[in-house]
Amino acid sequence: MQLVSDTLGVEFTPKESSFRGGEYFSHQGSGRFEVTIELNYTDDEGILSESEFPLYSTLVFVSYATSEVERRLNAQGEIDLLRSEVVQ
Repeated sequence: MQLVSDTLGVEFTPKESSFRGGEYFSHQGSGRFEVTIELNYTDDEGILSESEFPLYSTLVFVSYATSEVERRLNAQGEIDLLRSEVVQ
């Protein structure tokens, strides 16, 4: 969490949700910008929350990011961009 916080210059708030596998961390920015950090957890049926990425135990979700946010995360070097969608 500290790596993403430092990279983006944001603070995260701890939250709890059984839908997200328990504790996760969230940042709500201006507009609809949001960043969450959560575990790629195994549910009661033994299925990973993001089964496409079994090698990743921690997932960072970014919604409504600017190109600057994406550039910073990619430049960081320790974070892999696994999926990206452009919503118009």
